[in-house]
Amino acid sequence: MLQKGYDARKPIVKVKGLWLRYRVSMQGDWVLRSLDFEVEDRETVLVIGASGSGKTSLIRALTGVAQAVFGAEVQGEIELCFKKLKELSTHDIQKCVQVVNQDPYTHFLEPVPLDDMLSYAEKFYGNEAEEIVEKVVKLLDIEDIVNRPVITLSGGQLKRITIAKALIPNPTILIFDEPLMWLDDVNGVEMFKAILKILNDMGKTIIIMEHRFLHLLNFVNSMYKLMQGTLAKVDKSDVTKLVRQNFRRVVEGIQALKTSQSNSYREVLRLDNVWFKYGKEQWVLRDLNLKVYQGDTVVIYGSNGAGKSTLLRIIAGVLKPTKGSVKRFSKVMYIPQIPYLFLTEESIKKEIKELCNNRKVREDCFSRCSELLNRFGYDDLDRLPLHLSWGQVTRLATLLSINTINRDGLILLDEPFTGSTYLEAIALAETLRMFTEVAKIIVLSSRDYISLFPKARVYMLSNGVLSPLAYRDAHMFDKAAYRLMPP
Repeated sequence: MLQKGYDARKPIVKVKGLWLRYRVSMQGDWVLRSLDFEVEDRETVLVIGASGSGKTSLIRALTGVAQAVFGAEVQGEIELCFKKLKELSTHDIQKCVQVVNQDPYTHFLEPVPLDDMLSYAEKFYGNEAEEIVEKVVKLLDIEDIVNRPVITLSGGQLKRITIAKALIPNPTILIFDEPLMWLDDVNGVEMFKAILKILNDMGKTIIIMEHRFLHLLNFVNSMYKLMQGTLAKVDKSDVTKLVRQNFRRVVEGIQALKTSQSNSYREVLRLDNVWFKYGKEQWVLRDLNLKVYQGDTVVIYGSNGAGKSTLLRIIAGVLKPTKGSVKRFSKVMYIPQIPYLFLTEESIKKEIKELCNNRKVREDCFSRCSELLNRFGYDDLDRLPLHLSWGQVTRLATLLSINTINRDGLILLDEPFTGSTYLEAIALAETLRMFTEVAKIIVLSSRDYISLFPKARVYMLSNGVLSPLAYRDAHMFDKAAYRLMPP
């Protein structure tokens, strides 16, 4: 909820005439252009914008790492905590502002989050570090997961721990880059809303960059859209009105389990009595059985930590089941939750060539792939994938996989809509549906995206058990309504 008794104060964040571009860019285009921005003390601000619009670059500029770490050219004036950014030491910046990155794995150097948090706290509090960490762990209710190795945690679980770590220096300002990414509908999103209330009660200033912004409209004071390198204020009441007018609820019964979207019923995957656990821990997956046919679209929905990513790794052959068997009758291509792990080459063009050359695909593979990528805005094929935003990289990996897998193949997509605006998610789903002969297994933590696949077989993964979803309860909007929404 919004802070009670909020009133305007002197800006604690003040940006005037900000320009930013990366020198390593082939064209050297300005990402931010004469940008002006102010945030009042204890205000909660939401910034929205298409993938690659510059939201992450704005965060880098505000925290001083754009120039120091990424070699960007930065012009203009930035003030944080009532001081000029250039006058603040690294320690001062960390006490003033903390950033929770969209990828929580970047926040931890040690294999166990609690050890990492203690090491971090010692830099600020010395012998009192343990007491401080214990307070933030209890505050965010993460006692049950903070002692587990990072590799056993889901992205959503690690997000909660990352927020706790950001609170250790007790910063005045907290910046969240895609905080809802990977978070499930109930535990994840509601957890973040609860955290916002806690931070509001603590008097924190909050800046949120988010694509799934509809969940947060009632929790922010101001709303901006970033477009063409500049920020423009958005009337939140207009967006709220649009949501109410165009809201529709989709509730659909499941389809028959043996339904295949293809006329061919060739089996491409079979799971028989699959069980899995990490070491001596509890079972993550319990007696899973699943058959996938050519042309099938299978959607697996579940909360954070339900084992969705683990299941995909087992299907892909990255992990072996503890018990049971996995039989693959076709080529499998796996796009992990962190899409950068899928891409290996120094340019998009080389990624296409490598995938096309290493697989028995049609001769026009490169031209077909290039044409589709161009329709999604990837017009510079010499660009380094690492210079793309998270959403752009996720869509790139997904499009490359669907274009280069054999027609009787299987692609595994772990949260393919992360980092995408609502319209970008719709466009990507429409493209996936075009490839009717390719089997797809898509794991999701949000019900909203289920409605993008009306003919899919939908399952729920809960308590390690995979079962047909008895109903689909999703919140979606007509495409026309999405187009009206900024950006």
